[in-house]
Amino acid sequence: MAIKKYIELPLMIFILNSKQFKHIVFSINIMSYQLFHGEIQEGKHIDEVLSNYFPPGYKGTFFDIGAYEPINISNSYHFEMNGWNTYCFEANTLLIDKLKTLRKNVYNYAISDENKDICEFNVVKGVWGGGSLMAGLSAIDLDQDYMNKFSSGIQSIIKIQVPQKTLNSIIETEISELTEIDIMSIDVEGGELNVLKGIDLIKYKPKILVIENVFNKLDIYDYLKTYNYVLDQHIDYNQYYKLLNYK
Repeated sequence: MAIKKYIELPLMIFILNSKQFKHIVFSINIMSYQLFHGEIQEGKHIDEVLSNYFPPGYKGTFFDIGAYEPINISNSYHFEMNGWNTYCFEANTLLIDKLKTLRKNVYNYAISDENKDICEFNVVKGVWGGGSLMAGLSAIDLDQDYMNKFSSGIQSIIKIQVPQKTLNSIIETEISELTEIDIMSIDVEGGELNVLKGIDLIKYKPKILVIENVFNKLDIYDYLKTYNYVLDQHIDYNQYYKLLNYK
C-alpha cells in the first residue's frame, strides 16, 4: 500500500493548481516510511527499536554487517527509505545481485579483523530467515556453539571464495568521506567480535550498536566496555549498546 501511494502522487501533481501543488510537495517532504522489516523480538521489530534512539526526521549513517536480503528481516531498509546513508556488507555472493538491485551501497566482502585477498565462506542453507533460507549459520568459520544448537536445521553447506576485509580498510579505500557512524548492526553468526576488532571505534564512534549474541558471551560486552559503550537493552538474542555520552 505504501508503494502505491508513492507511485500515484507524482501523477496527481500535474492536474493540480500551484497552491495545491505546493501543499502536496510539502506533504511529500514530511512524509516518512513507516514500515519495519527487522526480526520481531518481544513484540517489536529490531529496526523499530533502533529508530527510537533518534528523533523523527533524523538522517544518519547505518552500517549493516551481515545484511542478508535487501528487505526481508533487514535492520537497515527502513532507514534507507527515510533518507539515511546505509551501507550493506554481505559475504554471501548468492545474495548480492538482489541486494544491488534494491539497495544503494552494497559490498560483497566477508568482514573480520584482518584483510585477506580470498577467504573461504560457508553458505549454510537451512530452515531460518525466510526468503533464500541462508540466514542463521552462514559464516567465515562455522561456530561450534551455533552448530551444536542449530545443526538439525541444516539442509546444505556451500563453500564459496570471497575477499575478506576489515571495516577500517573499506572505509579508508572506498568510503573515505565517512567521518562517523550512527548505527552499526552486526549479525555474522559468531564472528561479531572480530568485526568489532576491525574498526576504529574511537575514530568513527558508532552511536548505537545492535549485535547478535545468541549465547550471551561476555567477550563482546568486555571489549565494548573498554571503548565507553554501555549495554542499554538486551532483547532476546540481540544486544543494544550505546556510546556512553549519547543521550
